[in-house]
Amino acid sequence: MRLPLFVILLSTCAAVMGAQTIERPQPFDSAQRILAITPALAQRLHLEAPAWPAHGDYREARLYAIEPGGGFVLVAQLTSGALERFTLTDAGRAALRAMIDAGMSATGRPSAEVANDVVSEPAGNAFARHQTALAATIYAPLAASLADDGSVAGATYLLVTGGTFFASYAATQSMPFTRAQSALAADLGLAAAANGFLVGYATSGGTDKGVRALTFGSAIAGTIAGATLGQSLSDSEAHAIYLGIESSSAVVVAAASGFGALGRGTAAGVAIAAPIGYFAGLQYPRRAAYRVTAGDVEAVGTAGLIGTLAAGALVSHVDSPTHRQLAAFLAPGFLVGALIGDRVFARPLDLSESQAGVLNVGTGAGALIGAAIPVIVGSHDSFAALSAGTIGAVLGASIMTASFPSPDALHGSGHFRSSRFGATHPRFEVGTASVAAMLVGLPGRHTLAHVSF
Repeated sequence: MRLPLFVILLSTCAAVMGAQTIERPQPFDSAQRILAITPALAQRLHLEAPAWPAHGDYREARLYAIEPGGGFVLVAQLTSGALERFTLTDAGRAALRAMIDAGMSATGRPSAEVANDVVSEPAGNAFARHQTALAATIYAPLAASLADDGSVAGATYLLVTGGTFFASYAATQSMPFTRAQSALAADLGLAAAANGFLVGYATSGGTDKGVRALTFGSAIAGTIAGATLGQSLSDSEAHAIYLGIESSSAVVVAAASGFGALGRGTAAGVAIAAPIGYFAGLQYPRRAAYRVTAGDVEAVGTAGLIGTLAAGALVSHVDSPTHRQLAAFLAPGFLVGALIGDRVFARPLDLSESQAGVLNVGTGAGALIGAAIPVIVGSHDSFAALSAGTIGAVLGASIMTASFPSPDALHGSGHFRSSRFGATHPRFEVGTASVAAMLVGLPGRHTLAHVSF
């Protein structure tokens, strides 16, 4: 009896082993960029039944190929933690891919920061922190400025700052805020406050209480709009919006300085251009031929500030420069710096937000160290201080960038990357020895930096 029993057990194990299947993760789109779809992304891409079977209250859905039997399975993770599975045929998979490709063509592809590219993670208490910081620097001072009595103004400042924290914290407990919402709420709060002030100044020519009240109301409206609009955005899209607004403002100021039209007209022009900058910035990570992460966007803004610092060094040669001359140098300096930042940071790198934060700190630290050198040697020339600060900022940015992991190592771990410029990317190298020799005054020709494409 033992032999037949053994045969039966062996046959049963063979049947079970033969029934085993492997589910391999599959991208949803033809470009192989979307690995997960959330309800917000499904709404943005206009996904609907029957091609899109997932519905109801789910966190995200992923697609898997079934091997060796063939076919596909779509797995939706519900908010309760349960998994809901939908079997797809090859025809159903093709129909879903076509629908997603059509949605991406119409609305712009999501910027890919794998796993977090199409899904902006929950912000947690960061939303309350951002809003409290914004209140302490923008909301509360504006509200306090509306009071005529000093003690009332001080109490108003304290109440608005503290009240904003509790109000924003309570909001995070009743509804989840993503990092994109948190960033866009803070950025649009600042941008709307600036626009409200510019509109008030362009209209009245002053900064009286009415203008300050308009600025305060605009800041609150901008914050609410940012929290609402950021629901369906990725982190990179939310950050790129503010960069677009900054760039549009710089374009208007640069153009106005060329025509000598600085004043109330320029203020109105900057306010009018802000919505254009909003939509232009939104399209930057969507339409670029290469991946643009939230960290890349921050790094491009940092490069724009380096360009502004360099432009400040150039204009410092002018004795008592006018507002028009300052604008004619500083605004184009930001734009040129941002364009260089796109080539140096956004195209070859995929920076995280934490890396961009380190880059910002390193750039600022380098600028401070550089600006300190002329002071140490007893120079009081503003050109020397600004030039040394610019060189220090470039050095700091270069050192921080060199410390980051190679993008090729990240791509080997499953990241998808595309670029119409091929496999070669721009490289930025700083001649550290040449910079040191120049700073100590050694004669000769010194190569400060080298950019290759």
